[in-house]
Amino acid sequence: MPPKPRPRLLAATLTLATAAALAHPGSGIVIDARGQVYLTDTGQGVWRFGADKTPRLISSQAFHWMAIDEKGHFAGSTALGEHDGGTFSRITPPGAVPALILSSDYPVTIGSDGALYYVPMSQTGPRELIRRTPDGKRSVFATLPDAAGAKPARWVNGIAAGPDGALYVTDNDTIRKIDKAGTVSTVLHHAKLNDCANPLPGAPGLPYFRGLAVAPDGAIYAAANGCRTVVSVSLKGAVRTVLVAQPPWSPTGVALVGSEVYVLEYTHTSGDDRREWVPRIRSVTSHGEVRTLVTIRRPK
Repeated sequence: MPPKPRPRLLAATLTLATAAALAHPGSGIVIDARGQVYLTDTGQGVWRFGADKTPRLISSQAFHWMAIDEKGHFAGSTALGEHDGGTFSRITPPGAVPALILSSDYPVTIGSDGALYYVPMSQTGPRELIRRTPDGKRSVFATLPDAAGAKPARWVNGIAAGPDGALYVTDNDTIRKIDKAGTVSTVLHHAKLNDCANPLPGAPGLPYFRGLAVAPDGAIYAAANGCRTVVSVSLKGAVRTVLVAQPPWSPTGVALVGSEVYVLEYTHTSGDDRREWVPRIRSVTSHGEVRTLVTIRRPK
């Protein structure tokens, strides 16, 4: 039986709520096996740079989120497009490996099984973690608990694949793990960070966790956008500050290469002119050395 059409009023409400939730810079940063870094620039598109640190614009699709498909499961897929109220787009040519997948409305990741995972916006129902395969099959992999707060968020801020087939998601102050059987557990609950001296104005809830990356040993790295910091969370739940940004900068995404942490940061302005949100990439070595690798320049 075909699904019943949504009432127009509800559809409009969802659209407005989604627009409000997405009025922020992107958080997509991925790194391929050759060490090339890709980042989403909400004001211009997708940039790539390598060892020469020269950024090149490879796509004008200025979406928020990005996933890297290392083995090319979606390299020839025609199953992307408009799904669950969002747009999913492969920006690499058909057959190219790795494949890069952009998402307009929801954080995305490729799981160890080669499927695409995301949590659609749900204003009235449960938050469902969706599994979509390259042949277009869709299933609900897990149902997430409500995000805490006076007005619980009906989405997740970030998602990442980890070891042993696990997935991780962020709420404003909570990090959750979903194992390969779909069982949901809480890694960090109602986090309050020590390093939050210059909180981001307008953050929906501190520390406002967004981008995620998970190391092979299970350590979690999270961009605490609202507190302008990047933190690591150990297997025992110990939280350590990895990086602190100074206003107007704040981290939105993280990626890992060995023991080095790559951080996507943006300038945050009070308006919604996305060209004013300027991204840069910094890295943190295992010894704590912080280096600025690339800052995107806007054309005059």
